[in-house]
Amino acid sequence: MGCSSDESGSKKVAQEFGTMLYTVDEEKVAEYNKMEAAFLNVEIIEAGSVHSLSQEYVAMMQSFDEDIRILMTAKAYENIVASRFNTLSTSVCANGNYTLEVTDFMLDENSYDEKDNQAGYYYEAKVRFIASDGKDEQIDTANGYIGLVKENGQWKVDVFTTKPSKFYQEVLSNR
Repeated sequence: MGCSSDESGSKKVAQEFGTMLYTVDEEKVAEYNKMEAAFLNVEIIEAGSVHSLSQEYVAMMQSFDEDIRILMTAKAYENIVASRFNTLSTSVCANGNYTLEVTDFMLDENSYDEKDNQAGYYYEAKVRFIASDGKDEQIDTANGYIGLVKENGQWKVDVFTTKPSKFYQEVLSNR
């Protein structure tokens, strides 16, 4: 049974989103390191734990993942920024001196009837972490769910969940 043009549109957005989220090149790692250095220069306001972020940091955060932000609803983007998942893959790469590439990104069947302007796909991303010196590489798999809605005639990611893989957890625990 073939996909309707609507379903292939939602599937294309889910595929593009997932691939972008799990792809980290050297330029993205350098941008992340610069952003983290700016974050360390946060000015703490005396009224408790409120932070005043520098304009430079805020601008960096907003431009850091412009490519995925345009594929998401405002609510979904706020959620991944609040959880810092938008920077997780890059953080893992920066902390472990790796880049990251997607070797395969598979989506299950749509779990919704698209007549309701919704789509949802469980995914499996096969990824390869490559050491900066090129002497080591780690193969890993990430799994999760991408939910989409139609917003102003365009498919947008509205829900994103993932289970951090074993390698992610190892690198982050060695900080």
